[in-house]
Amino acid sequence: MMGTYKSLRVLFHKTNLDASSVVNVELENRLNSPATVKYPYHVGNNPLFAVITRAIYELSETIWKIEQEIQKAWNVLPGVAQNHYFYTLLVEEIQSTNEIENVKSTRREVTEALNVAIDKNMPGQPKRFQEMASTFKLLIGDSGGETITFPQTLTDLRALYDQLLGAEVSSEDKLDGSLFRLGEVHVTDGSKSIHKGVLGEEEIKSRLSVALDVSSAEKKPMLVNALVGHFMVEHTHPFYDGNGRFGRFLLALNLRNILSAPTALSLSAEVMRQKRKYYKAFLQVEDPMNMGEVTFFISDMMDILLAAQMRLVESLRIRLVNLENLSQRIDVIDKEFKSLTPYHLQTLFMLGQILLFGPRRGGSLDEISKFLKRSKSTVRPMLKELTEAGLIEEVSRRPLVFALTPKGEEFLELEKPSFD
Repeated sequence: MMGTYKSLRVLFHKTNLDASSVVNVELENRLNSPATVKYPYHVGNNPLFAVITRAIYELSETIWKIEQEIQKAWNVLPGVAQNHYFYTLLVEEIQSTNEIENVKSTRREVTEALNVAIDKNMPGQPKRFQEMASTFKLLIGDSGGETITFPQTLTDLRALYDQLLGAEVSSEDKLDGSLFRLGEVHVTDGSKSIHKGVLGEEEIKSRLSVALDVSSAEKKPMLVNALVGHFMVEHTHPFYDGNGRFGRFLLALNLRNILSAPTALSLSAEVMRQKRKYYKAFLQVEDPMNMGEVTFFISDMMDILLAAQMRLVESLRIRLVNLENLSQRIDVIDKEFKSLTPYHLQTLFMLGQILLFGPRRGGSLDEISKFLKRSKSTVRPMLKELTEAGLIEEVSRRPLVFALTPKGEEFLELEKPSFD
């Protein structure tokens, strides 16, 4: 995507004359360019800098344009479809960010953890990844209106880490500094060490303070700075365990504010698909021959982000077609089956949306009664009638959850998308 703009390493190896002199002149030109953003953060002996090239500018424009398409499609979705598609994105995000670090988690495990995060009164033992799912869910807010904001201080940052991953960290990886680690740590690509984290807690604190400042909403260019801030956090590696997952959550939290929650929750899955490119982007910045230039990291991360957006757009397009087909089928049923009341039809429409958009099969009694704006005592007899007709079934008693049966799916002419 960068066209004729080459890294300093490539320039050095392509120069037949005095390569060092040519690179030094080019470095000075880049550092003094009006298109350059400099950061008070060092990689090796070099201060970090980015050149906002034409390619990066065009990528940014494309990302903003695609984001408008996403928002337009998203706003067409009914509330039920939005909520349950968010759950699908959350499950995929959590599973992907785990898998990038070779932390094995099944879709079922993450879905069960999310179910507990959604219904805090659900009985049973705590689920693996429950705290992680609960924290990720705050990216979209919960039923009580609670949400999560980007950390402003180092204490906030540590508290967020504990909230997200505290239950997942083993005893030998517990932090031993006032906020962060005291000992050494190495970054791996899932199979081998590729980077040694910053040494010394005071140095870690200093670097993370810069990362928080760079990532703040007031700093422009916002998208570029969010990506650079992500590099800084990952490069610093402030924890013994969970750095990658925490860093990507922090980036998602920032992207939620800059772009949207659906886009932010699509990134880790795309990083997983382009894992080699993701890790290579970090290594390129750390290469001493590139003199602290983060330009190509920004470009690569924007490529990954754009790919995530394009996949999201296609997913929304297919789901909107399926939703329209479901809506039309409900209209036909309304005309042909007079024994079904509007409440029967609304319930079937709701459960159809959950099937098409969600990671789990059904809706709880609470959710159905809120959707119908009827009391539970009023809704129960209607659900019993649909159950006796073989269209829906109980899939859980505590909490009480109903889902479409195969007969119900056939009745609604539904086919769940298979591309997730």
